[in-house]
Amino acid sequence: MPIEEVLIPLSFFFLIGFVFFQLRRRADFAIQRRYELGVKTLERFNDAESLEKFLSSEAGREFLSLLDDGDAPVARRLMRTMQAGLLIAFLGLAFLLLAAFVEPEVVFPGVILLGIGTSLLVGTVISLKMARRWNLLEGRRGRRSGGPYREVIE
Repeated sequence: MPIEEVLIPLSFFFLIGFVFFQLRRRADFAIQRRYELGVKTLERFNDAESLEKFLSSEAGREFLSLLDDGDAPVARRLMRTMQAGLLIAFLGLAFLLLAAFVEPEVVFPGVILLGIGTSLLVGTVISLKMARRWNLLEGRRGRRSGGPYREVIE
């Protein structure tokens, strides 16, 4: 058995694990930065009365929602899943085109990637319908919501 048959799959799975590790590490850093921003923002209030007034306002509630648990809103998670599905499906299509014109041996990875990408897209559509049915998505369509540091311009 040639050493390439062992090293190539091992290095591929190592690369996949490394990418997931880096994504998780990046998300942890983003959560840490968000908490540090929240602490610095709350430290700017001079007295408890102004802090209470801010936290009871709409901007204060949005500010606290940013600090709650670090999970992305449902719409953003659905968008990430759809983007991943499209990326993997198009990568599978590229492998299939490569198999048709140049290298016939890459038809199996193409079919596998196309299947994974398609299943992610179908899962996203099903999740979107369920989220709409259970009212998990915001009712705002087509306009951006204001963050805790700016007013919504109508």
